Amino acid sequence: MSTHPSRKRNVFDVLDSVSDHPTRAANVLIRVDFNVPMSFDGDKGTITDDSRIRAALPTIKAVIEAKCNAILVSHMGRPKLVQTGKDDEETDDEETAKQKHQLSLRPAAERLSELLGKTVGFGEDCIGDKAKAAVGELPKKGGGVILLENLRFYKAEEKNEEDFAKSLASLADAYVNDAFGTSHRAHASVAGVPALMSEEVCGLGCLVSSELAYLDFSNMKEGETVTAIIGGSKVSTKLPVIKGLLNQVDSLILGGGLAFTFIKAKGIPVGNSLVEDSMVDTAKEILEYANEHGKTIVLPVDAVCGTSFPSGPVDKKDTKTFDLDSSGGVEDGWSGFDIGPKSVKLIHDSLEGAKKIVFNGPMGVFEISPYDEGTIGLVDAIEEYTKKGAISVVGGGDSVAALEQFDKTSAVSYVSTGGGATLELLAGDELPGVTAIADFD
Repeated sequence: MSTHPSRKRNVFDVLDSVSDHPTRAANVLIRVDFNVPMSFDGDKGTITDDSRIRAALPTIKAVIEAKCNAILVSHMGRPKLVQTGKDDEETDDEETAKQKHQLSLRPAAERLSELLGKTVGFGEDCIGDKAKAAVGELPKKGGGVILLENLRFYKAEEKNEEDFAKSLASLADAYVNDAFGTSHRAHASVAGVPALMSEEVCGLGCLVSSELAYLDFSNMKEGETVTAIIGGSKVSTKLPVIKGLLNQVDSLILGGGLAFTFIKAKGIPVGNSLVEDSMVDTAKEILEYANEHGKTIVLPVDAVCGTSFPSGPVDKKDTKTFDLDSSGGVEDGWSGFDIGPKSVKLIHDSLEGAKKIVFNGPMGVFEISPYDEGTIGLVDAIEEYTKKGAISVVGGGDSVAALEQFDKTSAVSYVSTGGGATLELLAGDELPGVTAIADFD
């Protein structure tokens, strides 16, 4: 995208710039995203998906192999007391203690230790005396790793309070942002810390650099086309990305529940399908804008429908497929839960020739058969064109979950780790965690 005219300083630039202290190795503060899903059996917590921890390994290894120490900071969940405007330190009741235990990053430190094959220290706080003491235990010769406790135990993190950012910055000689999933947040650990440090010792980690490279459309050659596929349930949540993408892509394919708002905007009956009536006029404006600017918007031409939202697998004979045109449409009493076979073929044909394909949001209720067939058909089409040389990028929790359900995560070029950050970048917005880092000269 045009927001990144040249590459940003990265972890390797930082390692070339940072200098050891006379008495110890340099300490590098790395903002990671270890907000991993957990399950609990009593007090014992287990990480159910460590992919975010694995994603940070290249940056962590680069730092320790350069004989520097890695100080890792992350958030975990949304502590209720923070959301109500209190610091968790202000009270010590039983509920707070339970919350702190369940949202502690200690299990992440233990899992990272297993992945690295070396001891990873854990600091029981992210600022103050406990954090300083933990950092003080790092080896003088470098190569050490420590993970500090949950940043969001302090409301100052999300409010980007300067004193909190100063406390974090004081722990290290350099800073690296490798938390793409939070780079759209102007939080203290994302934007506040690099603002306090010299630009030469601040950079992006390997993960964030990869995300920007795959989600950047500015380096497309003349004649190369970009097609984006946006699904999901609501127009309102995807409206900024739909509008932003129209300025950057050649064609935009819309599916899932949000497509019915656009279909209704074209005057086609949608029955009881999910429609945001307050967004119909907006949908009309988007369709008109695309037409005026030579952009192609592809909408479903048929829908697989049911009479009620499915709670489990549905027999195909209890579904009905309606053509979505002016002479047809969905009958009253029926709701669309997936795109039909004609739509799958249309999408397949619309992807032909695209150099880059971006997929965010499923085509239907993919978790439940037979409403998974539209998303399966889409994924198969993306896989086919990826094998033919297209670059395919998948982002968004539901999209990634669909790939995993169909055992197709290896079928695409890149799986983005960001949710909101991916959407904002696709919409053409600047990410505070990226703009905080200087361009490489």
